[in-house]
Amino acid sequence: MDNDKDDLTVTIQELSHAYEELSLLYRVSGMFASLSIDDICSRMVDEAIDTLGVKTAAVLFLDQKDEVLYTKISRGSWDNTRTFARDAEVIWNAIRTRKPSAFCKIAETKYRDYIPGIRSLMVCPIQGKAKTIGTIIVADKEGDQEFYSSDTKLLMAISSQAGLSVENAMLYAELEGLLVGAIKSLVKALEATSLWTAGHTERVTEYALAIGQRLNLQGDTLEKLKICSLLHDIGKIATPKEILNKNKELTENEWIEIRKHPGVGAEILGEMQQFNEVILGIKYHHEHWDGKKSIFGLKFEEIPLLARILSVADTFDALTSDRPYRTKRRREEAIHEIKRCSGTQFDPAVVEGFLKWMEITTPQHQVP
Repeated sequence: MDNDKDDLTVTIQELSHAYEELSLLYRVSGMFASLSIDDICSRMVDEAIDTLGVKTAAVLFLDQKDEVLYTKISRGSWDNTRTFARDAEVIWNAIRTRKPSAFCKIAETKYRDYIPGIRSLMVCPIQGKAKTIGTIIVADKEGDQEFYSSDTKLLMAISSQAGLSVENAMLYAELEGLLVGAIKSLVKALEATSLWTAGHTERVTEYALAIGQRLNLQGDTLEKLKICSLLHDIGKIATPKEILNKNKELTENEWIEIRKHPGVGAEILGEMQQFNEVILGIKYHHEHWDGKKSIFGLKFEEIPLLARILSVADTFDALTSDRPYRTKRRREEAIHEIKRCSGTQFDPAVVEGFLKWMEITTPQHQVP
């Protein structure tokens, strides 16, 4: 009878561990989706600490070129400046074998001086589909408890899901880098056709991102704002050069030609369906908040947020830059003009974000 009771207890414990592992897998599989690399690593460390009850956790990334592991993020007692070369057996063994390893009482092993201040640790590799990302290290369980096989399974569950997400995020970052590089080359070619627009696009991008951050935009939205800002004047490729380079006031007909560029830009990029928000931001970045002077007749929240932010950033750079037909305005004058047009040309909430940015911006650093 006692044996049956013991067997039942063991079975219940195994089922409990299995349930905990499945619950963790379910939770982290959704947790890491669509996050940046830094955010994935941060969540990974927090989850390891909460799930395993450890005092210290660190994510180490593998530098393939130098063949060293360096700290990406950590919590607790960890030296973030230290790197681990291939001869660092305790850490690298997990990468070589693709299996976790644990040292419950490291002071009683030959590795006792390996990581000062650490009494026990467990190392687990972080694997993607195509390559090894690095390792996650947890150390010193609460109450100096040992690491058990259930701890190993839980840490592997965390690292396996995170590894796939980090690898995907790395691939996305590489593609994004190629895309942004191509866009910048295209923009430079476009700006080379005008005598006065050199640097305009990069400044507008800087200003738009600063405003977006004051409006608490994050992640994917900021990236879309960046691409939208870089490409906002792409439609001017169809504007006659004599208009772009004219050193006198533009005529009404010439202004009509200039005002075509948002729509032309949207048409040029129209085949890129995955950039629909970017395209709409470009198309409507000259709409007026109250709709009275809008090109396409939009007003208020009908105008996409990216376009509303871009409108303020674009105007600020235009006001504070020289043009062939006028000299630039002083920073204070430009700020006053944008404040004056809040509620008519510009979204008041975006202007508020712009003014918050201006409060902490030194003129010498941000504004030419």
